[in-house]
Amino acid sequence: MGSLALSTVSTIGRDKGIPATTQLLGGSNEEDMIVGQQISARLAKKIGWPIFISCSLNSSGGGSNDLRGEQEGSDLPVMSDADDSMQHHAAALAEKEVARILLHEKSIIS
Repeated sequence: MGSLALSTVSTIGRDKGIPATTQLLGGSNEEDMIVGQQISARLAKKIGWPIFISCSLNSSGGGSNDLRGEQEGSDLPVMSDADDSMQHHAAALAEKEVARILLHEKSIIS
């Protein structure tokens, strides 16, 4: 599990409709934390419900991803721009699908 963010939309005051986001659990990758917060905020604004998002796009945790080299003086693998772009594209598709599912559920409940 990666970082965990929570976003909820304010229902009162001047900030009405603007999502407030907090990081509940940190992760090993700062970019994953930022992406998770952004996804959480967009979904909370779109759906109007509190949203928890755990985000882990970093592939350095093992697995079958083809890592391209290592940083000089470090044991951490370096991702190519194509790999990074593919991960962000996958995150965008996942966000779109989650929004579709939640909006469908919300319409059933209403």
